[in-house]
Amino acid sequence: MSEKTSNEYLRKLFSRKLALLRETSAQTMEAAADSLEMDVSAYYMLLSGKRLPHIQTLLRLNRKYGVTMDWWFKELHETPSSKTNTRTEAAASEILSNLHKLDAKGQKTLLGISKVLAANK
Repeated sequence: MSEKTSNEYLRKLFSRKLALLRETSAQTMEAAADSLEMDVSAYYMLLSGKRLPHIQTLLRLNRKYGVTMDWWFKELHETPSSKTNTRTEAAASEILSNLHKLDAKGQKTLLGISKVLAANK
């Protein structure tokens, strides 16, 4: 088994990305677990890299944070030179997820705010 597909590598990869999503959403561990309908101890096991998630858990995470299955494991088939900034992608996914939850007026407002912020960068 290659290093990139070992259980230990997969657990570390998943826990790093889950921690990033939780940090980006500014939720406590308890709030994140609750929003995923998970026991806090089960969420902690995922967050600490002690176990891998079930498919149903991955699907709930994808819906909550607006990410895809590919996002979790794309490093398995990338070369080091083609990796992108995971933190930026997580933030972009969260922004898109929130945008889809808004009505048309809210979407227009959020887009206007983002344009102003980008122009002032």
